[in-house]
Amino acid sequence: MLDIILLAMLAAFILLRLRSELGKKTGNEPLPPAAPRPSSRGGDRTTVDADYEDVSARNDTVIDMEEDPALRKAYQDIRRADSSFDVPTFVGGARAAYEMILEAFWSGDKETLRNFLDDSVYNQFTAAIDAREQNGYRLENRLVDIAEAEVADAKLEGRTAELVVRFKAEIIAVTKDSDGNLIEGNLSEAVEVNDRWTFSRDTKSRDPNWLLVATRAG
Repeated sequence: MLDIILLAMLAAFILLRLRSELGKKTGNEPLPPAAPRPSSRGGDRTTVDADYEDVSARNDTVIDMEEDPALRKAYQDIRRADSSFDVPTFVGGARAAYEMILEAFWSGDKETLRNFLDDSVYNQFTAAIDAREQNGYRLENRLVDIAEAEVADAKLEGRTAELVVRFKAEIIAVTKDSDGNLIEGNLSEAVEVNDRWTFSRDTKSRDPNWLLVATRAG
């Protein structure tokens, strides 16, 4: 009889410890959240329906830190047409393109220019290269620094996005003749230049590259 009492006391002790560790089910506990349901609208990407919509995937939830409301509106329009559009990425690419285009123009590299310019701008650049070569001139320019590169204007017309980027740069600009004599410029003095370049892209194209479609000073 003593053994039975001891076993009963031990069983009661273990039961109390388990309840204190695991808690007590009352029948009113909240149900675990349902698993997100894949939606057929997302193609290969998994999206969710109804209350479990992935808000971060919606283009209109991206907040651009831009004071100009017209630019913010244009960014939203472009992003709706092309979900991959990202302002910082675009500006970084525009800076790189600015440097490569200038260096290709200075060296007379028409093949490289062909990759960055639309037909109209390409014809203008190559005409200037041809005229320079006919005169026997060569440029020994050097880009010292790009001090500023920022979007000044943007718009979406149909499926075509256009962004105007304002560049402020320091350049050493030197022109020499075929004999190496200095025609213009100074090797030890950089000049400040201000350019507004317009880049364009078909938002439905698989080609992610933007083309330079217009240039002007200012």
